[in-house]
Amino acid sequence: MFRELCGDTSLENVVLVTSMWDDVPLDVGESREEELSSNFFKPALNKGARMVRHQNTEQSAHDIIRMIMKNRPVVLQIQRELVDEHKNIVNTAAGETINKELDEQIRWRQAQLEEVQEQMVQALNEGDEETREEMEEETRNLQELLEKIKKDSESMASNYAKEKKKMEARTGKIQKEMEKERKRVEAEFNLQIADLNRRLQEEIQSSEEERAKLKQDIQNLQSRINDFVKPGCCVVM
Repeated sequence: MFRELCGDTSLENVVLVTSMWDDVPLDVGESREEELSSNFFKPALNKGARMVRHQNTEQSAHDIIRMIMKNRPVVLQIQRELVDEHKNIVNTAAGETINKELDEQIRWRQAQLEEVQEQMVQALNEGDEETREEMEEETRNLQELLEKIKKDSESMASNYAKEKKKMEARTGKIQKEMEKERKRVEAEFNLQIADLNRRLQEEIQSSEEERAKLKQDIQNLQSRINDFVKPGCCVVM
């Protein structure tokens, strides 16, 4: 299940941590470690996962965390299947694994139920009332267990659909809030730009008025100079 959730390409980011080394003799711990690495963890280790020992110290924990922090983030297989490939949860590799296990449980329980029912018929034929009652009780228990397993199988997809709907609703709400905030900020920027444009125009207009006044003053001064500077007049500077 773990491998189907992660996918083979992301197992190189996995760190399998063994603990309680101070609770057993070293040779016993190493023997168990060898069993794990050569059996249960072997498929993951073959794909790049690492197995380390936690020595029940703060330094050991920090070392493991630092090891994980060096990982390059990758997309998990379950994420790729649900988001990129738009698969239903039951059609993902992890979902198919769950369904396979549930189907095996159903077949096993049904075989048990058939066996109990045969024993109940035999007890009934033999007039063994006590055994018959025990078999009836066992039959009810097995039927309830079968019903629960079937409901678990059916509810996986429905629960995912409900959670997906809730997530989409939350995402939609967040997107609306973001759009509202974007419009507010845009409106605020537009007001600021409009104010800057107004002030700029006022400054330009003010500058033009000042230039026109200065030009008029120059013309007036030139006119006065022309009045003074005429044939027969002398201007002492």
